[in-house]
Amino acid sequence: MIYILVGDDNLNKSLYIKEITLNGDIYFIKQDFPDKSLIMSYSDNISLFGELKVIIIDNILDNKDINFSTEELSSLKESKTIFILKQDKLSSVEQKKYKKYGEIKIFESKKITPVAKFNIFSLTDAFSDKDKINTWIIYRQGILSGIEPEAIAGILFWKIKMMILNGSRKFNKEELKLQSSSIVSIYHKAHRGEMDFVVALEQFILSSLSSR
Repeated sequence: MIYILVGDDNLNKSLYIKEITLNGDIYFIKQDFPDKSLIMSYSDNISLFGELKVIIIDNILDNKDINFSTEELSSLKESKTIFILKQDKLSSVEQKKYKKYGEIKIFESKKITPVAKFNIFSLTDAFSDKDKINTWIIYRQGILSGIEPEAIAGILFWKIKMMILNGSRKFNKEELKLQSSSIVSIYHKAHRGEMDFVVALEQFILSSLSSR
């Protein structure tokens, strides 16, 4: 069984862990020295006295050296051992990927951080001017302020369509049609879990605005 606990509210994470692991035999695996073979061995490891085994690991899903296969995730899911994967962050794409294997719980603290209002049209203005550095800076500001990559992709797609219809001083029609197709491809691949939406969209912006 897999539980994935996401967020920065560590107090309520701990209370929840206590609730689901009553009388359990708890083991902590340090993320600094992960060993996938050790983790997988616990999926078949049954206590001699029948106690519930609980394995707690921090931020293991971010570790590229681990990279659980679908078969391994299914094995952990079907195990009598409880695997608690504590994650500071997990993107919406990753949540969709992992929710079929385990229960995902969000534990966000209630603190409110003031965020400067983000003008998404400043991004399209910079993009249409082929201003690579400014477009990238505005994109990063938008992501950091909590704007979803879907919203940014949508407004860029709209702007590119407008330039195809009305013409552009900076791009030719073939470039714009290729960019339009690329955004659609990124959107679908990201939602299938084949790529990270934020990273792919950033790469699209940088490559589209590189000098040719």
